[in-house]
Amino acid sequence: MTGPRRLRDLNTPDNVLLLTLAVRIGPPLMLIMMLIEFAFIGNRFIWFIVPDLAATALLILGARWGLEQFARGAGAILLPSGKSTPTARQYSEQEALVVRGQFVEAADAYRAIAEDEPANIEVHMRLGALLATHCSDPVGAAFTYRAVRRLSPTPHQDLAASNALIELYQRNGEPAKVTAELMRLSRQYGESAIGVMAREHLIRLRANGDA
Repeated sequence: MTGPRRLRDLNTPDNVLLLTLAVRIGPPLMLIMMLIEFAFIGNRFIWFIVPDLAATALLILGARWGLEQFARGAGAILLPSGKSTPTARQYSEQEALVVRGQFVEAADAYRAIAEDEPANIEVHMRLGALLATHCSDPVGAAFTYRAVRRLSPTPHQDLAASNALIELYQRNGEPAKVTAELMRLSRQYGESAIGVMAREHLIRLRANGDA
């Protein structure tokens, strides 16, 4: 059995708007209509009180609908849809945790965002950097960076994640993984600037005996 609806479940702003319109414009509308009817039909205007009430209610509902459409239109201008450039997400809470040395808590906070926004590439990059630099978790960092590839990154984002992986592998003394990542970039981006840069890096590594 469904229990009573909680206050937050009611469309409270709509009810307040409707009540405000009824109080502010209802009586003046009724008075104007009654004066017009009295001027034309005299005391018989009393016969039209009920229709006048109905007409006033319809006018109030129409006024509310018009205000809602205006507010919705204004909201689309002031708070545009995702088709335009979205506002950059802020990570002040997570950054504050890092500053206080609460690295595990900061990592958990980033993971929570990643769960809510699985396509958020920036939060994956932030989490990977935190795991690599402060949480002594290179495996987790590498997994997080590689996850960016499944999120349809731009070439710039893909390169950023690859660079982070390469730096991580170099710090951990894993030259084979560095080579594999550079070869992936070379294959994926071909003759583009990213592909050429990856091959040049591979040539330098091989010349130094590091690949």
